[in-house]
Amino acid sequence: MLRVWNCIETQHDWRLILLAAAVCFLTSLAAVNLFTRARTASPDTRLAWLVTSGVVTGFGTWATHFIAMLAYTPGFDLHYDLIITACSLVASAVMTTAGFAIAIFRRSKQNAMLGGAVIGLGIACMHYMGMASLRIPATIQWLPDLVTTSIIGGMVLGAFAMLVAQTADKPAKLLGAALLLTLAICVHHFVAMGAISLTYKAGIDGSESLLSPIELSLAIAAFTVTVVIAGLVVAVSDQRSRRSMRQRNMQLDAALNNMGQGLCMYDAQGGLELWNDSYVRMYRIAPEKMVLGATMAEVVALRSASGMLFTEQDRYDAQLEAAIAERKPASQTAELPDGRTIQVRYRPMDSGGWVVIHADITDRKQTEARIVHLARHDPITDLPNRVAFNEYLARVFSEASAGHGSFAVVRIDIDRFREINEVFGQSMGDAVLAEIAKRLAAASNGAFLARPSGDIFSIVSHLGAEPQTVDDLCARLSAVLDNTLQIDRQTVRVRCSIGISVYPQDGNDTESLIAHADLALDRAKAEERGTIRFFEAEMDQQIREKRLLQRDLVVAIENEQFELYFQPQASADGTIVAFEVLLRWRHPERGIVSPAVFIPLAEETGLISAIDAWVLRQACREAATWHNPLSIAINLSPVDFRTGDVPAMLASVLKETGLAPERVEIEITEGVLIDDFAGAIAILRDIKALGVRVAMDDFGTGYSSLSYLQAFPFDKIKIDQTFVMKLETNPQSAAIVHAIIGLGRSLKLPVIAEGVETAAQLSFLASEGCAEIQGFLIGRPYPIAHYRKVVTSGKGRAIEVKRAS
Repeated sequence: MLRVWNCIETQHDWRLILLAAAVCFLTSLAAVNLFTRARTASPDTRLAWLVTSGVVTGFGTWATHFIAMLAYTPGFDLHYDLIITACSLVASAVMTTAGFAIAIFRRSKQNAMLGGAVIGLGIACMHYMGMASLRIPATIQWLPDLVTTSIIGGMVLGAFAMLVAQTADKPAKLLGAALLLTLAICVHHFVAMGAISLTYKAGIDGSESLLSPIELSLAIAAFTVTVVIAGLVVAVSDQRSRRSMRQRNMQLDAALNNMGQGLCMYDAQGGLELWNDSYVRMYRIAPEKMVLGATMAEVVALRSASGMLFTEQDRYDAQLEAAIAERKPASQTAELPDGRTIQVRYRPMDSGGWVVIHADITDRKQTEARIVHLARHDPITDLPNRVAFNEYLARVFSEASAGHGSFAVVRIDIDRFREINEVFGQSMGDAVLAEIAKRLAAASNGAFLARPSGDIFSIVSHLGAEPQTVDDLCARLSAVLDNTLQIDRQTVRVRCSIGISVYPQDGNDTESLIAHADLALDRAKAEERGTIRFFEAEMDQQIREKRLLQRDLVVAIENEQFELYFQPQASADGTIVAFEVLLRWRHPERGIVSPAVFIPLAEETGLISAIDAWVLRQACREAATWHNPLSIAINLSPVDFRTGDVPAMLASVLKETGLAPERVEIEITEGVLIDDFAGAIAILRDIKALGVRVAMDDFGTGYSSLSYLQAFPFDKIKIDQTFVMKLETNPQSAAIVHAIIGLGRSLKLPVIAEGVETAAQLSFLASEGCAEIQGFLIGRPYPIAHYRKVVTSGKGRAIEVKRAS
C-alpha cells in the first residue's frame, strides 16, 4: 500500500485528483438516487429508469477514471487510442446497468451484493481497458498482487454500496450508499495505478487516432457534467414529485374514507374508478368484491346480494340513467328495506365520467319529522296544539259559512288544575292531562280535539241537521265532567267545566265563537264547577268590561303608567350576559295588570305599536347609562311588523339614546312571519343591517318551521319555558329540548332556554350544550334598581346559581 501512496503523492496532480473525487461523488449520488427510483418504479417504467441509472453511472465512472488519469504525470505525455477509449465507456455503462438489474431482481441481500460486485467488476473492466488505450513511450509492467487487490476491493465495496442502496429510504442511507460507491471507484483506480511500473522506451510515434490530454479533459468534463447532473436532477425531481403525489394520495384516501357519505366515481366508459369505505359500509358490501372497472349494474348487483336495493329501485335506476344521459346534476331520495333514507346526488365530470354520492339522511328526516309533528302537537297529550286548532277552525268555518252548516266550539277546562300541580307535582299534572285527553278523545266521538294551551282543551264538532246533535255531544262530554283517576298508586279526583258556542247563532267569525265559548266556560266555573254552559247573550257584559279596559289602556299610554322590569340572561356558569326587558302596567285602581291580560288587548286594538315604541326607547335609554355594556333583549309584537316601520323606529331610538346597536336584540315570535313571510324577512334584514341582533322567541310552540331558519340568519333561538319546566318529569319535553339544541348546534346558532328554575334543569341544559339560560334560578324580573350593582360593575358578575325555592 506504500507503493500506492507514493504513486499518488509523487506522480499525480492533487488538484485533478480532487476534481476526480468530486465527479465521482456526484456520479455516485446520482447513481444511488436513480437506482432507488428504478427500484420503486412501476413495472412499465422500471426498465427505462434502470437503463438511465446504468448509463449515467457508467458515464460518470468512466469520466472519474479519465480525469484521474489526466492527474497522472509519469514525466512524459500521455495519449489514448480513441476506439479503445470508446469501448471502455460502453463497457462501463453495460456492466453497471447489469449490476443494477441483478440488484433489483428478487430484491434479496444476495442479489444486492452480487449486483454490486458486478458493478465493481465493470469498474475494473473500464479501468484496464482505459489503461490498454494508453499510447506512451514506455513499457508497462503490472504487479499481480495489487491488480488482484484493486479488482477485489472494488467488487467488495460495490457489493456493500448496493446492499445499503437496496433499502435506502432516507437521506442518510442514500448518502451512505453514495459514499461507499465513491470509495469503490476511487480505491480500485488508485490501487490499480499503483500496480503499474513504467520503463521508458523511445521511438514510439503518435498517430492520427490519438487525442491530447487537454482535448480529452474538456470533452470529459462537458459530457460528464451534462449527463450526471441531468440524471441527478431528474432523479431528485421525480423523487420529490412521487413523495408529493404519495402525500396527496394519502390525503385523498383519508378524506374519502372519512367522509360521512358514500362515493362512487365512474369513467367515461362507465367503469368504476374510485369508491370509499362509507359506500361499502352503507350497503353492507364485502370490500373485496368491489373491483376497478365494474359497471354500475354490477355494483347494484352487489347491493342486491346484500339485500340493500332501494324499495323503488326501478324508479331510481330510470331517473339516474336519464340524468347520466342528459349529463345534468340530479338528486333523488330513496328508501332502503331496513328503513333508512338515502339521498343520492349525481354529478357529471368534464372527463366524461360521473360521481354518485350517497348520504344517509335518516336521522335528519326523522328529526325534521319529529320537529314538524311537535310544532303542531302538544308534547304531553300528542293532541293538536293551538296553531293546528286555529287552522282547523278556520277551515270548518269557511265550509259552514259557504254551505249554511252548523258546528259547535267547545272549551274544556280542568278545575283547580294548579292545585293538582302544587299538591302532587308537575309529573302528576302531566299524567292527569294525558288521561283526560284520552277520555275526551273517546267522548268526542271523532270530533276534532286539541289542547291549545295549559289545562284548556278545545273541540270542534260538526252538527248535523238533527236538533238533538248538540244534546248528544253534551251527554258524551258529561262522562268526563267528574273523574276519579288512579295514577302512580294515587287517587286524584278531577272535575272539568265546559263552555259551548254554536255557529251561526253565537258568532259570525271564529274569534267571536272562541270568545263566546270562553265566556260560557267562565260562567260554568263561576256558577258551578263541573258543569256545561252554553253561551248566552248576557255574557256580553264581559265584552263591555273588555272595552272598559281598552279605554284604561289608552289612558295608561298617555300617562305612562307602565314600568320596565329586567330579567337576567346568563351563560351556563351563571355569568350574566344580558337582560330581557319585560313590561308591567300599574293601573291606578286595579294595581299591577298582567301582560297576559293587556298585551292581547293592545294587539287587538292596535295600541301595541305605541307601547312597544315606548318600551324600546326607555330600555335603550336605560341601557346606555350602564357602565357594564350588557345587552338587552326586547320583544316586539307581530303587529309592529304589519303596521309600522320597525327599522326606522329602531334607527331613531338608537340615534337618540346613543346605545350601540350590537347591544340590542329583538325577540320575535313566528307570528311575525306567518301572514307576510317575504315582507317580514325584508324587514328583519333591514334590522340586521343596523347591527341589531334578531332572535326567534318561543321556539317549538308553534310552527317553528325550519324554513324560517333557512330563510333568515337568526342570531339566536329561544326554547319556550313550557318544555324546560318539564325536563325532569317528561321525556318528550327532554327530547324536544335535545332536538332544538342539536338543531342550533348544526346551524351554528346559539340557543337560550327560558324558564330555568332548578339546578337539575340547568345541569341538563349545560350537558346538552345550551349557550344561555334565563329563569328564576338566575334571577326574577325586577326594576333595574335591583340589579344596579351588575350593570354598574366593570364586567358581567358571575352570580351564584341557587336552587329555586
